[in-house]
Amino acid sequence: MPRQTPPFSKSSQLSEQDRVSPIEEPIIAPEKVFRIERAGRDSNPKTSYAFKVTILLFLFTGLLAGGGFLMHYLSKHPIGIEDAPKKILPPKLESKPELPTPPKPEDAIVIEMAKKSAEQNMEDFIGARESLDALGAARWGGTFYGQMEEISRQADALYLKKEYGPASQKYQNALSVAKKLSSESANALERLLEEGNQALGEGKGKHARARFSLALMIDPASRGAKKGLARAEKAEAVARLLSSGQKNENLNNLPFAFTDYQQARKLDPESVQAQQAYERVKELISEDEFRNLMSSGLTALHRNDFDAAKASFVKARGLRPASQEVRDALGQVDQARRLSRMKRHREEALDAERSEDWDRALAAYTAALEIDPRLRFAVQGKEHSLEMIEISKRIAIYLEKPEILESDKSLEKAVKLLSEAEKKALKAPQLKARLETLRHLVQTAQTPLTITLESDNLTRVTVYRVGRLGTFVKNNLTLRPGTYTIVGTRNGYKDVRQRVMFKPGQPLRVTVICREKI
Repeated sequence: MPRQTPPFSKSSQLSEQDRVSPIEEPIIAPEKVFRIERAGRDSNPKTSYAFKVTILLFLFTGLLAGGGFLMHYLSKHPIGIEDAPKKILPPKLESKPELPTPPKPEDAIVIEMAKKSAEQNMEDFIGARESLDALGAARWGGTFYGQMEEISRQADALYLKKEYGPASQKYQNALSVAKKLSSESANALERLLEEGNQALGEGKGKHARARFSLALMIDPASRGAKKGLARAEKAEAVARLLSSGQKNENLNNLPFAFTDYQQARKLDPESVQAQQAYERVKELISEDEFRNLMSSGLTALHRNDFDAAKASFVKARGLRPASQEVRDALGQVDQARRLSRMKRHREEALDAERSEDWDRALAAYTAALEIDPRLRFAVQGKEHSLEMIEISKRIAIYLEKPEILESDKSLEKAVKLLSEAEKKALKAPQLKARLETLRHLVQTAQTPLTITLESDNLTRVTVYRVGRLGTFVKNNLTLRPGTYTIVGTRNGYKDVRQRVMFKPGQPLRVTVICREKI
């Protein structure tokens, strides 16, 4: 596997000050080395031929001894450009050359493994950094990106010094920072969008473009960034229109200011400043016209010219559709226009109450409420009419069918009705008369009667709703007026059953005897 030349950090390409020199001492050019060697030989002409031969033989023997090992080592560990010596010096022919001590095989293996580890971590880091650079991390990464670059520079320096172990760790540390920075890209995108929108709000189009462009580097599909960038392209033109509109507004040239703001609003429909300015001037322009229309309408209303008043208020409503003032004014026109009809319905309802024609009164109050459901007199009148109609119907039932008072429950309801209707009848003579009739029926139903039952002392007598009386010859009972069922039974005889109505002024004696044998 050929030896790789380490790809140094991009930071070394940014500026001369940030570069880390791969070799601390200068490299002497080969031409200079050659000249130095020749100069050394020519400067010693008295050297004997035998001495030269001895030196050459010694060198040749050393080369043969280490040649085999070097060939094997170089085949396994090819030397790259970076393996050149830090400094080349002219040979001293006076002394014997020193041969390099070959590394031990186990040391060479460790060094090679450390180097491969360093190169792998370097490769991983470079890939991660390239991904970050594609996202523009150098512009939004802040201290994290600077920390990553500093660590990578340190790693490069260690690698060039062949300190592969520490270099590998540094590359790994730089990779960790790169991963952490990559995980922050979503937050960076959100921050850039926020800063871009803020810049748009402040009219800083150039700054906004920079923010949104950087956001698109992080996420090219970001709709917010695309939309913001499109707005930023028009931001400067919008800012000029807003400035012009403000000047016209200060000079009270409202139509010109309105035009400026309207154009700014069309350029950037989402510009809050343009929208607010447009609405503000629009409101100022319509204010005078609105007040004039309201004044004209109120004047017409005061002279009972309802048509003219309504026309002015309708125009004012066109300027301010949500104006409560306009709604109230239109309500006053409608109320005044309908006042005559409401008065007529009220008079009709009062006349119906005087004649105790509660159905007609209810109809009049209902008609008034159809004109204006908020009329207090109509609401109260309708409620009173319904109560009187209900009371009249209940009284009529008892007067038409007084026998229902025989029921304890019905009698209890009738007594309650008398109590409820007593106050209502104070101003209603007809109702009062019907109540007196009902009161008499109730009193009659509540007055007990003495009933005499006769039998043969053999027949067992039972009175429904009263109880079993047994056998007797004569038995007096105290009962409320009403209809009762009396049954007589006797063994060997056919039962007798009588349904008797007891009322004041009628016979109150009944005989119950079983006479027919079975």
